[in-house]
Amino acid sequence: MTEPMVDVAPKGDLAFAQKPPVTSNYTPKSVDEYIDLLEFSKTGQLYLATSSLNKRSWTGDLWWFNSPEDAPEAEKALTGYRIDSGIAQAKVINPKQLVLGLDSGALQLVTMSSTPHETRDTMQYFFDMMPSYCEHDDRITDLDTWPEDSGGIADGRANCVVTGGMDGRVIVWDTNMGITNMFTQVHPAGVTAVACNKEDNNVFATVGLDGKVKAWNLRNIKSCVTVYCDEMEPAGTVSWVPGQTGVLLVASRTGKIFLLNTETKTTSAHFQLMDREIKNIRWSKDRPELCAIAGDDVTFHVIKVEQQNISKHYSNSSHKDFVRGLAWHPTTGILWTSGWDRTVRQHTIP
Repeated sequence: MTEPMVDVAPKGDLAFAQKPPVTSNYTPKSVDEYIDLLEFSKTGQLYLATSSLNKRSWTGDLWWFNSPEDAPEAEKALTGYRIDSGIAQAKVINPKQLVLGLDSGALQLVTMSSTPHETRDTMQYFFDMMPSYCEHDDRITDLDTWPEDSGGIADGRANCVVTGGMDGRVIVWDTNMGITNMFTQVHPAGVTAVACNKEDNNVFATVGLDGKVKAWNLRNIKSCVTVYCDEMEPAGTVSWVPGQTGVLLVASRTGKIFLLNTETKTTSAHFQLMDREIKNIRWSKDRPELCAIAGDDVTFHVIKVEQQNISKHYSNSSHKDFVRGLAWHPTTGILWTSGWDRTVRQHTIP
Protein backbone atom coordinates (compact mmCIF):
# COMPACT_ATOMS: atom_id res chain seq x y z
CA MET A 1 0.00 0.00 0.00
CA THR A 2 1.53 3.32 -1.05
CA GLU A 3 1.80 6.33 1.19
CA PRO A 4 -0.65 9.19 0.53
CA MET A 5 0.76 12.23 -1.19
CA VAL A 6 1.97 14.96 1.18
CA ASP A 7 2.10 18.47 -0.26
CA VAL A 8 5.20 20.46 0.66
CA ALA A 9 4.68 24.22 0.65
CA PRO A 10 7.53 26.50 -0.46
CA LYS A 11 9.94 27.57 2.25
CA GLY A 12 9.82 31.17 3.41
CA ASP A 13 11.67 33.50 5.71
CA LEU A 14 9.11 35.26 7.87
CA ALA A 15 5.36 34.87 7.93
CA PHE A 16 5.03 38.63 7.74
CA ALA A 17 6.95 41.73 8.82
CA GLN A 18 7.80 42.14 12.48
CA LYS A 19 5.76 44.52 14.58
CA PRO A 20 6.54 45.93 18.04
CA PRO A 21 5.37 43.77 20.98
CA VAL A 22 2.27 44.62 23.00
CA THR A 23 2.91 44.99 26.71
CA SER A 24 0.36 43.35 29.00
CA ASN A 25 -1.09 46.02 31.28
CA TYR A 26 -4.17 44.11 32.40
CA THR A 27 -4.23 41.13 34.74
CA PRO A 28 -7.47 39.10 34.84
CA LYS A 29 -9.40 39.26 38.09
CA SER A 30 -9.21 35.54 38.78
CA VAL A 31 -7.95 32.26 37.38
CA ASP A 32 -10.58 30.45 35.30
CA GLU A 33 -11.89 27.12 36.51
CA TYR A 34 -10.60 25.14 33.54
CA ILE A 35 -6.81 24.87 33.96
CA ASP A 36 -5.58 23.19 30.79
CA LEU A 37 -1.82 23.08 31.13
CA LEU A 38 1.22 23.66 33.32
CA GLU A 39 4.75 24.47 32.22
CA PHE A 40 7.89 25.05 34.29
CA SER A 41 10.88 27.22 33.52
CA LYS A 42 14.33 25.82 34.26
CA THR A 43 14.41 27.81 37.51
CA GLY A 44 11.10 26.43 38.75
CA GLN A 45 8.76 29.31 37.91
CA LEU A 46 5.33 28.10 36.84
CA TYR A 47 3.32 29.13 33.78
CA LEU A 48 -0.34 28.20 33.80
CA ALA A 49 -2.88 28.43 30.99
CA THR A 50 -6.66 28.32 31.31
CA SER A 51 -9.64 28.49 29.00
CA SER A 52 -13.13 29.81 29.68
CA LEU A 53 -15.38 27.14 28.24
CA ASN A 54 -18.81 28.40 29.33
CA LYS A 55 -18.82 32.17 28.87
CA ARG A 56 -19.99 34.46 26.07
CA SER A 57 -16.47 34.60 24.63
CA TRP A 58 -13.99 31.73 24.43
CA THR A 59 -10.80 33.29 25.79
CA GLY A 60 -7.58 31.95 27.24
CA ASP A 61 -5.57 33.28 30.18
CA LEU A 62 -1.82 32.94 30.69
CA TRP A 63 -0.45 33.21 34.25
CA TRP A 64 3.06 33.53 35.66
CA PHE A 65 3.80 32.33 39.21
CA ASN A 66 7.12 32.61 40.99
CA SER A 67 6.42 29.35 42.82
CA PRO A 68 3.97 26.53 42.02
CA GLU A 69 2.73 26.67 45.62
CA ASP A 70 1.20 30.08 44.80
CA ALA A 71 -1.04 28.70 42.04
CA PRO A 72 -3.88 29.13 41.28
CA GLU A 73 -4.42 32.23 43.48
CA ALA A 74 -4.53 35.28 41.18
CA GLU A 75 -3.36 37.68 43.90
CA LYS A 76 -0.14 35.66 44.28
CA ALA A 77 0.67 35.65 40.57
CA LEU A 78 3.47 37.79 39.19
CA THR A 79 1.20 38.69 36.28
CA GLY A 80 -1.47 37.36 33.95
CA TYR A 81 -2.82 38.11 30.50
CA ARG A 82 -6.08 37.39 28.67
CA ILE A 83 -5.89 36.29 25.03
CA ASP A 84 -8.82 36.40 22.61
CA SER A 85 -8.50 32.69 21.94
CA GLY A 86 -8.22 29.45 23.85
CA ILE A 87 -4.68 28.20 24.54
CA ALA A 88 -4.20 24.68 23.20
CA GLN A 89 -0.55 24.20 24.16
CA ALA A 90 2.43 26.13 25.55
CA LYS A 91 6.15 25.40 25.71
CA VAL A 92 9.10 27.21 27.29
CA ILE A 93 11.73 27.74 24.58
CA ASN A 94 14.30 29.72 26.61
CA PRO A 95 14.53 31.35 30.08
CA LYS A 96 12.62 34.42 28.91
CA GLN A 97 10.18 33.18 26.30
CA LEU A 98 7.13 30.97 25.84
CA VAL A 99 5.41 29.91 22.66
CA LEU A 100 1.65 29.36 22.60
CA GLY A 101 -0.51 27.39 20.19
CA LEU A 102 -3.98 28.97 19.99
CA ASP A 103 -7.45 27.80 19.04
CA SER A 104 -7.47 30.56 16.41
CA GLY A 105 -4.74 28.72 14.49
CA ALA A 106 -2.09 31.28 15.45
CA LEU A 107 1.34 30.77 17.01
CA GLN A 108 2.01 33.35 19.73
CA LEU A 109 5.47 34.22 21.07
CA VAL A 110 5.49 35.63 24.62
CA THR A 111 8.42 37.29 26.39
CA MET A 112 8.52 37.45 30.19
CA SER A 113 9.72 40.88 31.33
CA SER A 114 10.14 42.89 34.51
CA THR A 115 10.96 46.49 35.44
CA PRO A 116 11.19 48.51 38.67
CA HIS A 117 7.79 49.86 39.71
CA GLU A 118 7.36 53.59 39.15
CA THR A 119 6.07 54.37 42.66
CA ARG A 120 6.82 51.31 44.77
CA ASP A 121 10.09 49.72 45.79
CA THR A 122 9.19 46.48 44.00
CA MET A 123 9.47 44.86 40.59
CA GLN A 124 6.64 44.95 38.09
CA TYR A 125 6.23 41.81 35.99
CA PHE A 126 4.46 41.65 32.64
CA PHE A 127 4.21 39.72 29.38
CA ASP A 128 5.41 41.20 26.10
CA MET A 129 3.05 39.73 23.53
CA MET A 130 4.86 39.47 20.22
CA PRO A 131 2.80 39.49 16.99
CA SER A 132 0.99 36.21 16.41
CA TYR A 133 1.52 34.23 13.21
CA CYS A 134 -1.52 32.47 11.74
CA GLU A 135 -0.51 29.88 9.15
CA HIS A 136 -3.09 27.25 10.12
CA ASP A 137 -6.61 27.46 8.67
CA ASP A 138 -8.06 25.78 11.76
CA ARG A 139 -7.12 25.56 15.41
CA ILE A 140 -3.67 24.40 16.53
CA THR A 141 -4.13 21.18 18.44
CA ASP A 142 -0.57 20.56 19.64
CA LEU A 143 3.00 21.81 19.43
CA ASP A 144 6.41 20.67 20.58
CA THR A 145 9.99 21.90 20.49
CA TRP A 146 13.50 20.54 20.20
CA PRO A 147 15.61 21.50 23.25
CA GLU A 148 18.56 23.84 22.95
CA ASP A 149 20.64 21.43 25.06
CA SER A 150 19.85 18.41 22.90
CA GLY A 151 22.44 15.70 23.31
CA GLY A 152 21.82 14.46 19.79
CA ILE A 153 22.09 15.91 16.32
CA ALA A 154 21.15 19.59 16.37
CA ASP A 155 21.54 20.75 12.76
CA GLY A 156 20.66 24.28 13.85
CA ARG A 157 17.12 23.33 14.89
CA ALA A 158 17.47 23.97 18.62
CA ASN A 159 14.28 25.61 19.92
CA CYS A 160 12.51 25.13 16.59
CA VAL A 161 8.77 24.59 16.99
CA VAL A 162 6.57 22.01 15.27
CA THR A 163 2.82 22.66 15.18
CA GLY A 164 -0.10 20.53 14.06
CA GLY A 165 -3.66 21.65 13.45
CA MET A 166 -7.13 20.52 12.53
CA ASP A 167 -6.49 21.74 9.00
CA GLY A 168 -4.23 18.71 8.52
CA ARG A 169 -1.06 20.78 8.30
CA VAL A 170 2.27 20.28 10.05
CA ILE A 171 4.53 23.34 10.18
CA VAL A 172 8.15 23.64 11.37
CA TRP A 173 9.04 27.13 12.64
CA ASP A 174 12.49 28.56 13.37
CA THR A 175 13.46 30.76 16.32
CA ASN A 176 12.43 33.91 14.41
CA MET A 177 8.95 32.45 13.79
CA GLY A 178 9.90 31.92 10.17
CA ILE A 179 8.58 28.83 8.40
CA THR A 180 11.27 26.30 7.44
CA ASN A 181 8.91 23.49 6.41
CA MET A 182 5.18 23.32 5.76
CA PHE A 183 3.40 20.05 4.97
CA THR A 184 -0.27 19.96 3.98
CA GLN A 185 -2.68 17.03 3.79
CA VAL A 186 -0.55 15.19 6.35
CA HIS A 187 -3.53 13.85 8.30
CA PRO A 188 -6.55 14.98 6.22
CA ALA A 189 -8.98 14.69 9.15
CA GLY A 190 -6.70 16.78 11.39
CA VAL A 191 -3.56 16.45 13.51
CA THR A 192 -4.14 15.65 17.19
CA ALA A 193 -0.60 15.32 18.57
CA VAL A 194 3.00 16.29 17.81
CA ALA A 195 6.11 14.92 19.55
CA CYS A 196 9.70 16.02 18.87
CA ASN A 197 12.52 13.55 19.39
CA LYS A 198 14.69 15.17 22.08
CA GLU A 199 17.78 13.27 20.90
CA ASP A 200 17.59 14.15 17.21
CA ASN A 201 16.53 17.62 16.11
CA ASN A 202 15.28 16.49 12.73
CA VAL A 203 12.94 13.75 13.89
CA PHE A 204 9.38 14.06 15.19
CA ALA A 205 6.12 12.12 15.18
CA THR A 206 2.51 13.10 14.55
CA VAL A 207 -0.86 11.54 15.27
CA GLY A 208 -4.00 12.16 13.24
CA LEU A 209 -7.68 12.09 13.99
CA ASP A 210 -7.67 8.98 11.80
CA GLY A 211 -5.64 7.21 14.51
CA LYS A 212 -2.50 6.87 12.36
CA VAL A 213 1.02 7.61 13.66
CA LYS A 214 3.59 9.07 11.27
CA ALA A 215 7.33 9.38 11.88
CA TRP A 216 9.18 12.29 10.28
CA ASN A 217 12.83 12.86 9.39
CA LEU A 218 13.50 16.24 7.81
CA ARG A 219 16.79 15.02 6.31
CA ASN A 220 14.98 12.64 3.98
CA ILE A 221 13.39 13.55 0.65
CA LYS A 222 10.37 11.51 1.67
CA SER A 223 9.94 13.16 5.03
CA CYS A 224 7.26 10.97 6.63
CA VAL A 225 6.34 7.32 6.91
CA THR A 226 3.20 5.82 8.45
CA VAL A 227 4.45 3.59 11.28
CA TYR A 228 1.14 2.65 12.92
CA CYS A 229 -2.42 2.20 11.72
CA ASP A 230 -5.05 0.17 13.57
CA GLU A 231 -8.72 1.09 13.28
CA MET A 232 -9.57 -1.07 16.31
CA GLU A 233 -6.98 0.67 18.49
CA PRO A 234 -6.58 4.24 17.13
CA ALA A 235 -3.72 6.28 18.55
CA GLY A 236 -4.53 9.42 20.51
CA THR A 237 -1.15 10.84 21.45
CA VAL A 238 2.51 9.81 21.46
CA SER A 239 5.84 10.61 23.10
CA TRP A 240 9.40 9.45 22.44
CA VAL A 241 10.78 7.08 25.09
CA PRO A 242 13.97 8.57 26.63
CA GLY A 243 17.06 6.46 26.06
CA GLN A 244 15.42 4.13 23.51
CA THR A 245 16.31 4.99 19.91
CA GLY A 246 13.31 5.19 17.61
CA VAL A 247 10.78 3.99 20.17
CA LEU A 248 7.47 5.78 20.84
CA LEU A 249 5.10 5.44 23.75
CA VAL A 250 1.66 5.39 22.14
CA ALA A 251 -1.55 6.15 24.06
CA SER A 252 -4.78 5.09 22.40
CA ARG A 253 -8.23 6.61 22.52
CA THR A 254 -9.40 3.55 24.46
CA GLY A 255 -6.96 4.08 27.33
CA LYS A 256 -4.37 1.50 26.27
CA ILE A 257 -0.63 2.27 26.12
CA PHE A 258 2.11 0.39 24.29
CA LEU A 259 5.56 0.76 22.78
CA LEU A 260 6.04 1.29 19.04
CA ASN A 261 9.34 0.72 17.24
CA THR A 262 9.33 3.22 14.36
CA GLU A 263 12.03 1.30 12.46
CA THR A 264 10.33 -2.10 12.43
CA LYS A 265 6.76 -0.76 12.85
CA THR A 266 6.13 -3.36 15.55
CA THR A 267 4.34 -2.87 18.88
CA SER A 268 4.98 -4.41 22.29
CA ALA A 269 4.21 -4.13 26.01
CA HIS A 270 0.48 -3.48 25.60
CA PHE A 271 -1.05 -2.27 28.87
CA GLN A 272 -4.66 -1.22 29.56
CA LEU A 273 -4.12 1.80 31.81
CA MET A 274 -7.63 3.34 31.88
CA ASP A 275 -10.97 3.16 30.10
CA ARG A 276 -10.93 6.78 28.85
CA GLU A 277 -9.05 8.59 26.11
CA ILE A 278 -5.51 9.60 27.12
CA LYS A 279 -4.62 13.24 26.48
CA ASN A 280 -1.28 14.03 28.11
CA ILE A 281 2.10 12.30 28.54
CA ARG A 282 4.96 13.81 30.55
CA TRP A 283 8.32 12.17 31.31
CA SER A 284 10.30 12.83 34.49
CA LYS A 285 13.68 14.42 33.74
CA ASP A 286 15.59 13.12 36.77
CA ARG A 287 13.92 9.68 36.67
CA PRO A 288 13.53 9.04 32.93
CA GLU A 289 11.87 5.67 33.41
CA LEU A 290 8.83 7.36 34.99
CA CYS A 291 6.05 8.90 32.91
CA ALA A 292 2.91 10.74 34.08
CA ILE A 293 -0.26 10.14 32.06
CA ALA A 294 -3.68 11.83 32.23
CA GLY A 295 -6.84 11.72 30.17
CA ASP A 296 -10.58 12.25 30.35
CA ASP A 297 -10.66 11.15 33.98
CA VAL A 298 -10.16 12.49 37.50
CA THR A 299 -7.43 9.91 38.01
CA PHE A 300 -3.91 10.30 36.67
CA HIS A 301 -1.23 7.61 36.61
CA VAL A 302 2.54 7.32 36.68
CA ILE A 303 3.94 4.38 34.76
CA LYS A 304 7.42 2.85 34.71
CA VAL A 305 8.93 1.97 31.34
CA GLU A 306 11.92 -0.37 31.44
CA GLN A 307 13.19 -1.82 28.16
CA GLN A 308 10.18 -3.66 26.70
CA ASN A 309 8.08 -3.63 29.86
CA ILE A 310 5.40 -1.20 31.13
CA SER A 311 4.02 -1.26 34.68
CA LYS A 312 1.79 1.03 36.73
CA HIS A 313 3.85 2.80 39.40
CA TYR A 314 1.42 5.29 41.01
CA SER A 315 -2.18 6.49 40.73
CA ASN A 316 -4.03 9.41 42.28
CA SER A 317 -7.69 10.50 42.23
CA SER A 318 -7.57 13.68 44.31
CA HIS A 319 -8.91 15.92 41.52
CA LYS A 320 -12.67 16.43 41.22
CA ASP A 321 -12.74 16.93 37.45
CA PHE A 322 -10.65 15.96 34.43
CA VAL A 323 -6.88 16.20 34.94
CA ARG A 324 -5.34 18.23 32.11
CA GLY A 325 -2.00 19.71 33.24
CA LEU A 326 1.07 17.61 34.09
CA ALA A 327 4.53 19.01 34.86
CA TRP A 328 7.59 17.72 36.72
CA HIS A 329 9.45 20.34 38.77
CA PRO A 330 12.92 20.79 37.24
CA THR A 331 14.81 20.92 40.55
CA THR A 332 12.75 19.00 43.13
CA GLY A 333 11.40 16.28 40.85
CA ILE A 334 7.90 16.70 42.32
CA LEU A 335 4.99 16.09 39.96
CA TRP A 336 2.44 18.90 39.71
CA THR A 337 -1.03 18.42 38.24
CA SER A 338 -3.95 20.67 37.38
CA GLY A 339 -7.49 20.04 36.29
CA TRP A 340 -10.86 21.46 35.43
CA ASP A 341 -11.63 21.72 39.15
CA ARG A 342 -9.45 24.88 39.39
CA THR A 343 -6.83 23.21 41.57
CA VAL A 344 -3.07 22.76 41.26
CA ARG A 345 -1.70 19.87 43.31
CA GLN A 346 1.74 18.46 44.07
CA HIS A 347 2.58 14.78 44.31
CA THR A 348 5.77 13.20 45.64
CA ILE A 349 6.20 10.04 43.58
CA PRO A 350 7.91 7.19 45.48
